[in-house]
Amino acid sequence: MTRNILVTGLIVFLLGCGSTTSKPDVAAEAPPGETSDLSWSESKSRKARVNDVKYALSVKLNEVDLKFSGTNLMDFDLKDASKSLRIDFFEGQIIRLAVNGRDVPATAKKKYHIEIPSQFLQAGANRVEIDFIQEYSRQGAGLHRFEDPQTKEVFLYSDFEPYDANRLFPCFDQPDLRASLTLKVEAPASWIVIANETESTITAASDKRKIWTFPPTPPIASYIYALHAGPYQVWKDEVQGIPLRLLARPSMAKYVRVKEFFTYTKQGFKYFNAFFGLKYPFKKYDQIFVPEFNSGAMENVAAVTFNESFLTRATPTLEQRRNIAGTLLHEMAHMWFGDLVTMSWWNDLWLNESFATLMSTMAMHEATEFKDAWQDFFFDMKDWAYWEDSLVTTHPIEAPVLNVKDAFAIFDGITYGKGAAVLKQLRYFIGEDAFKKGIQLYMRTHAYKNTELKDFIAALQSKTDKDLSAWAAVWLRQSGTDSVAAEWTCTDSKLNQITLNTKSSAGAQFRPQSVQVGLFKRVKGEVKRTHSVRVDIQAPVQKLDGNWPCPDFVYPNDHDYGYLAVILDTKSLSFAQRHLTAINDRLLRTMIWNDMWEMVRNGEMPLQNYAEIVDAQLPKETDILTLASVVETLAGRGSERGSMLQYWPAGRDTEFKAFIKKTENIYLSRFNAAKAGSDDQKFWFDSYVALARTGPALAQLGEWFKVKDISPGFPLDMDRRWNVLRQIARFGSEPPSAPMEELKKTDTSDRGVRNALATEAIQPRAGIKQRWMTELTQVKPNYSLVQARAVMGTLFPLEQAELARPFDETFYSFVRDRARPEHDTYMRQFASRLVPLNCDSKQSVTLKSFIEKQKLTPAVMKALKMNLQEDERCQMIRQKALI
Repeated sequence: MTRNILVTGLIVFLLGCGSTTSKPDVAAEAPPGETSDLSWSESKSRKARVNDVKYALSVKLNEVDLKFSGTNLMDFDLKDASKSLRIDFFEGQIIRLAVNGRDVPATAKKKYHIEIPSQFLQAGANRVEIDFIQEYSRQGAGLHRFEDPQTKEVFLYSDFEPYDANRLFPCFDQPDLRASLTLKVEAPASWIVIANETESTITAASDKRKIWTFPPTPPIASYIYALHAGPYQVWKDEVQGIPLRLLARPSMAKYVRVKEFFTYTKQGFKYFNAFFGLKYPFKKYDQIFVPEFNSGAMENVAAVTFNESFLTRATPTLEQRRNIAGTLLHEMAHMWFGDLVTMSWWNDLWLNESFATLMSTMAMHEATEFKDAWQDFFFDMKDWAYWEDSLVTTHPIEAPVLNVKDAFAIFDGITYGKGAAVLKQLRYFIGEDAFKKGIQLYMRTHAYKNTELKDFIAALQSKTDKDLSAWAAVWLRQSGTDSVAAEWTCTDSKLNQITLNTKSSAGAQFRPQSVQVGLFKRVKGEVKRTHSVRVDIQAPVQKLDGNWPCPDFVYPNDHDYGYLAVILDTKSLSFAQRHLTAINDRLLRTMIWNDMWEMVRNGEMPLQNYAEIVDAQLPKETDILTLASVVETLAGRGSERGSMLQYWPAGRDTEFKAFIKKTENIYLSRFNAAKAGSDDQKFWFDSYVALARTGPALAQLGEWFKVKDISPGFPLDMDRRWNVLRQIARFGSEPPSAPMEELKKTDTSDRGVRNALATEAIQPRAGIKQRWMTELTQVKPNYSLVQARAVMGTLFPLEQAELARPFDETFYSFVRDRARPEHDTYMRQFASRLVPLNCDSKQSVTLKSFIEKQKLTPAVMKALKMNLQEDERCQMIRQKALI
């Protein structure tokens, strides 16, 4: 699975109404002791009893009803029939339940599972027959239903990770109970049905309905089953004998860049087939763009789903195409690492996601046009990892997962970013050839099996002399980021020794790693690398001897092989601050910008000093990825939190307004100077729109909103037009009612509807905030999670803090009442995006007290703790901003 992404055009949902002071209703919960969760101990116990599982699933799908029906025949061997057996099935209704030919009483169905009494079971072969009815999902988990507002066509897709296959049908929903699935689907005749296999037959059930029959899958984990259906449009191709299909709903078809998508797909298969030494193990490869998807993409076997946000309504920029290619290759890598070979339990989720992240970057760099993939890897994944690893909620890469729902809390920067960064370090540590051969052995040995970390380490250990058991102990089972600083002095224009001082994170043992130390010199106005020397860091103090010409600065993690926080020595820092944009290595520039921003976030550099560096260096920076990293520190990525806009000290309004005006002018001048229709021009346009808030800037947005084309080659697409209007609605003195109505009539797509609601919701009006909060705290959400998540993120911008304060108690009451695993998907978003914090000590003290007193699910507790720590960081930075 690819992590959550920011969707172009913020998605929100309809306004509700009601009092803000009333306590949210409490839903009817499960009986005491019953939970929608599955514990590790329960899964191990069930695995010890159950083997050789096969499912024969038949479902009837429809366009009109909000429910579907099905029958599942479960065949399995049972070792111990002396006690009851759990079958997972979230809510739903059982019409008939029979075990070994005998009807089982309805009392066997609990709220979240079925409990088969022992007297119906037998040692050896068992058959369970279940007729059931289930609701379609609107929260993205299980079988999700979406109706296209333009065409009224209905589209379905499944999403099961980590524990949601049982929202589709009764099953043993755990990764190590692999099972073959035979599928039969009755659906409207106009629909296409997509599953893990290619259909064997399509027959008529009536004039208006057809039956799709699919052959048995290989034994695979339940979370990677697939069932997608609807009147999707289809494009076909093939590579190395693998049939390829690309699917999207017809109303989005014109935005599908078919040739480009198939090109990345073919490049990926050629690369991975060669790298793994094992040809793609399944029979076909479908890729489906689906609406209202919660994450970026999902690696269902041979039927991968993608978020529709990848279908831009304008010509995509290089960054957007790189993002598409990276996500596509990430999911493709999962076909081997995750689908063919699967972790036994969710504590090894990191290996699936980290490996897919690393492999997609390798494939992008080596097999596609995106030769800057490692720079993007640092900016996106590694920066995410360093941030998450700095929080009180950090955890070892191999995290303990006692319950399935605990896994929700580890789809994070450690599991994806740090794990991938550490695997990159491991590849450099043991050598690329040993790494590749070890992976190939792992795949051959464990195909169609479940593994644990020890299996992965053993495969690599067989190809290297380095002690990987010791490596795994210190790298995978302890948290935190070590730091490194280079100590050096030249004598007679020569540098003879560099000392690397490595400091372990609090409470952690020393972690050996291999890095490159780069030496750089300014020659004729350009800063170039003169030497880059490999160092195997084996001790906290490591000396590197040589005879080099005296450099201008030294960087102890050149090429970004190490997982380290770099502490620049005084001489190197001073030089970098003065000559940053003269460094010819773009990855290194991005890393140094990040190092300096981390100094601000750690209280080691006043915000004012960083602003001075930006003033001097930003106007000369031309690399888009580097610019994106710097602009993010100024105004945030998607949200303004964690940026200079948030960290600016309170009471310094005059200076803040001057900073905003100056930055707006820089962005506008860069936009005006860019080539018409170029990625540069689009980047500065988007940055300017997101920042604009002064009178002249808002007036400029108003002028842009009136035109069709910003410049030749740069038409103002619908999503950018909505972004412009939303910023005007946020800061304008009057509601933009007339232009919003005009745009709503023009853009009748689901994106248009959601953008219109986002524009309405962001307005600084108390009545609107009241209605939104009432709707968001309904017991049963009326709208999809994607819609709710978007409005949560836009309802209270930083400057609307006073409009948010009346809802503090509403927030705490709702979180307290809904802290149950079955609500986690919704509540972790609610807790993260609406937490009442605004860099104010009174609010952070209140949240801290709430956390200490409440027993919440791990995902919700983590969201609150992360926000609390970042808010306290904001207070610290403000205090030191002008020192």
